[in-house]
Amino acid sequence: MSARPAAAPAHARRARAQARAVALAASAAVVASGFAGSRPLPVLGWAAVFVFLTVESDLRCRRIANSVTFPALGLALGLAAFVGGWAGLSTALLGVATTLAIVLIPYAVGALGGGDVKAAMALGALLGPPATAALLATAIAIGAVIALARVAASGEAREVLRRWWVSAATSFATRRWVFLAAAPDSAADRGVPFAVALGLALAVVFGQESLQ
Repeated sequence: MSARPAAAPAHARRARAQARAVALAASAAVVASGFAGSRPLPVLGWAAVFVFLTVESDLRCRRIANSVTFPALGLALGLAAFVGGWAGLSTALLGVATTLAIVLIPYAVGALGGGDVKAAMALGALLGPPATAALLATAIAIGAVIALARVAASGEAREVLRRWWVSAATSFATRRWVFLAAAPDSAADRGVPFAVALGLALAVVFGQESLQ
């Protein structure tokens, strides 16, 4: 008789449950704001599932899998073509290009991961250029607030300021870019679950559309 697989530790089960709860809340916020803004039901369904999967994955394992982002991008482009024809597809592709133009530098300096970029590209295809710019500006602001809150809650704010000051002073003295990395497994090292910021930003963008 084969042995039963060991049960997941209690802390892992709690983390998974918390990730799903946050993902469900973000997805519900997107649906509520999108419904108020009269977004088509296929678009709302896509957005709800996409936000849930990306937020849950980012919180649980700190990555967003290609198996989520690539099919989502393809489906977003397909929806754009189905709803708007060639004009809709062109707008979606411009949304993807807008995303790449905005996130290229944050990705290059390591502030965003590849999964974050691909998730943002999928949302860019859904929204088109103007709304994509608003989405990413809002997501970056929300991400900054989340990062500050996590650092403050961990008691590492003084260490972060010291590290930034030393990095700036060293860069100035050596006339080349120097940035001291955060200590392993610190709040700063763990980074920001950018999928959460993207999901909340999408709800904000949909909500703004309902007010216009």
